[in-house]
Amino acid sequence: MSRQTQGLTRLERLARLKSDIEMRRFSAFRQTVEAARLRIAAVEQDLQRLYDTETDFSVSEARLANAIAQELSRALLKAERDLQQMLPGFEAARIRAQREFGRAEVLKTLQVQSGLEDRLIATRKREPQA
Repeated sequence: MSRQTQGLTRLERLARLKSDIEMRRFSAFRQTVEAARLRIAAVEQDLQRLYDTETDFSVSEARLANAIAQELSRALLKAERDLQQMLPGFEAARIRAQREFGRAEVLKTLQVQSGLEDRLIATRKREPQA
């Protein structure tokens, strides 16, 4: 194995480790974003259920429903704001993970090609010259 191939092998190993770290970071971020989206969907569903009724509201029931709707609306706005604040970091983590994965794949390809070149050179050296 040539020095170039050995160097590419080491670089590929390091790039793969960094890629794994970034992928795990992105995965954790994705889970957090998904949890925020699920919270938003749950609050929206609660709001929808609040007004989905077959019977008419009495005045006191309407006041209570409106008070609950106000709290749910505040919770929904907060959850949506929280999600909007997460999205730029989520996108940046996705881009970093993609870049590091791509870098590792390119180095793996270069390492394989270098190994094939090493074998080709070794084979040519062993063949008798005509």
